[in-house]
Amino acid sequence: MSRNMITVPSEIARKSYLYLKEKISSNKKATIVIIGGYFIVVCLIAVVVTFVTCNSAVTAKKEGLFVIPSGNIKFNPNQKSTYEEEISSLNQFFIDYYNATKADDTQVIRCPLGFEPNATQVCILPEQYLQLDCNPENVWNYNTTAPCIILSYNGTTKFDPYDDIEELPSQMPDILKEQIKEFGYFYNNTMLEVIWVSCTSGIIYSYNLGFPKYFFSNTNLPGYRKPIVVLQLNLGNEINTIVEITCNMWAKGIDNEKNSETSVKFTVTVGKNYQEI
Repeated sequence: MSRNMITVPSEIARKSYLYLKEKISSNKKATIVIIGGYFIVVCLIAVVVTFVTCNSAVTAKKEGLFVIPSGNIKFNPNQKSTYEEEISSLNQFFIDYYNATKADDTQVIRCPLGFEPNATQVCILPEQYLQLDCNPENVWNYNTTAPCIILSYNGTTKFDPYDDIEELPSQMPDILKEQIKEFGYFYNNTMLEVIWVSCTSGIIYSYNLGFPKYFFSNTNLPGYRKPIVVLQLNLGNEINTIVEITCNMWAKGIDNEKNSETSVKFTVTVGKNYQEI
């Protein structure tokens, strides 16, 4: 019985086989064309899938400065549905950022500027950076033309901060230099160790001007948090305009024109049917 099941096809299978054989015999050329076309389509799909998969993997592992929300931001302040994804990504980042105060043997602490973590400590920013418009309760201000974004850095590179105001490079925007002086990032006439951050076009408020050096210590510890800078944009005069923004990091040895790791570009657009309430 076992042999019959293997060597004798069922009546339906036999008829199907004979039908296909007849069709192939009667029109071999058409069949070859169809099979060839199918093969090409399968190959193209495989190439696309492989490209997308590999590109996603590279993006996920790429070191460098990045922005949240990512990509090209487009929203209408009067329509919550147009910025729900942006709010979701910002909220998720902060849930992960502030979720725990301890992980295994790591102590996650709120660090003031100038703090030096020991071998078991990693830092997060105090909540005071979220007391104004840029916070989950205020939907990150996406119901206005002054939405908030977050800059962060993914990687283990050790940057060397500037030691003196006179060391700040000529390429650094003057407005950032003025803010560094105005905000008093000094202790006993010594500049605090910060990797500064600047952005082009429409930045009206920065909740901190850069990444404190302590964010680049103990990056391999469980519970490590990526550094953050919270920024607010001013797009009130840019309705229905694609605003291109470039952000750069500043420290000794950084050349933003040659090093893509320390720069990020993105666009923001306020929808054309926005009307001031």
